Amino acid sequence: MKKDNFLKKYKLNDPVCLLKWTWSTIRLMEGTTNSCHRVKSSNITPETYKDFHNTPLKLEHRKKMLNGQWPGDGCEYCRNLERADAPSDRTKAHADTYFAPPELDKNSKAINVTPRMVEVYFNNLCNLSCIYCSAEYSTVWEYEEKKFGAIDGRRLENVEEGRKQYPKMLEAHWKWLEKNAQEIYHYNVLGGEPFFQPELEQNIDFFENKPCPDLRFAIFSNLKVENQKLRRMLDKLSSLKQRDHLFGVQIVCSLDCWGPQQEYIRTGLNLKNWEENFLTILNDYPDIDLKIHGTIISLTMQTLPDLCKKITEWKQIRNFKHSLSFVCGRPYMDAGIFPFGFFDKEFDQAIANTSDKQMKVWIDGFRKKVNRQEHVLEDIKYLKETLDKFDIRRGTNWRELWPWLDKYEV
Repeated sequence: MKKDNFLKKYKLNDPVCLLKWTWSTIRLMEGTTNSCHRVKSSNITPETYKDFHNTPLKLEHRKKMLNGQWPGDGCEYCRNLERADAPSDRTKAHADTYFAPPELDKNSKAINVTPRMVEVYFNNLCNLSCIYCSAEYSTVWEYEEKKFGAIDGRRLENVEEGRKQYPKMLEAHWKWLEKNAQEIYHYNVLGGEPFFQPELEQNIDFFENKPCPDLRFAIFSNLKVENQKLRRMLDKLSSLKQRDHLFGVQIVCSLDCWGPQQEYIRTGLNLKNWEENFLTILNDYPDIDLKIHGTIISLTMQTLPDLCKKITEWKQIRNFKHSLSFVCGRPYMDAGIFPFGFFDKEFDQAIANTSDKQMKVWIDGFRKKVNRQEHVLEDIKYLKETLDKFDIRRGTNWRELWPWLDKYEV
């Protein structure tokens, strides 16, 4: 399908973004929402929860796009990819029009609309402490920062305040879902780690009691879960699909690269156990869709080609999707802070090890975006200093894994 199906169907022009109209991310413990998780958030409370999709900020962004303006506030992520002649989340979304809000069929310039894609972060309960994450999304991070202090000045008070209002926010979410679930086409659950959270099982039970035969249910997981527990929950999810309580189920497995570098980046991860759980889904649950999604930072580049090679091998069993995106909120971890062409060899190897033609295009697009960025020595220096702090806290040694960075002069 062509990338501009959405714009053509509704006679709209760039930079209008379907995601701005149809997608809402909700972080219950933080009390925030945004249209796509890369952009500026709006605050919500239990009392205003029902209006999370049409906050004043979201309406303002939609108006600006209709007037031919990029609204800023994080939309630069897609803008910069497109200016580098690379695919973006925006252009990818425009291939499918089935999840456009129904209001657009009557008025293509409507801005107060019904969400079709909803993703929820229940709370920060997690069993990993990925180096590009934070206490807002990981209790391991939260514990570490209470013991050692914040890595980059983030405030734990926000996490503690969010926990106080969480029960009411959760109640508001269940009430909204009870009333609106059958209007949603995509529903994503993120974390923390969903398989580590009781709310995921409550959500599965919700769909047991309230069938939503048009809904695609996706769970984003680090796959650090006991295999028998994973199987028990997959059995429930598979049953929901087979009985038409759900249109589809997808497990989005988080993985950025391969080897000990990945176990450092996603601290607490055991790749042997990860692969066991992944192969369990791949082999034993053919009716559950799979996807591997990774974050690109400078430290993943060295063994991203190794992961691409593993993915090509796994796809011999059955096909699944692979996607990547750049880190948000940690500019000193961005691969683009290094000189032009610095990671071209790694990008070339990743493309060579990838079997999917569309993914080859995406990886090459990421290379173009990286090579358009400014070389920032101060950020590289800060990266090395931050890794030293991680080593002190976690008993690790980043220099053994990335000697090229250790030798890089700043």
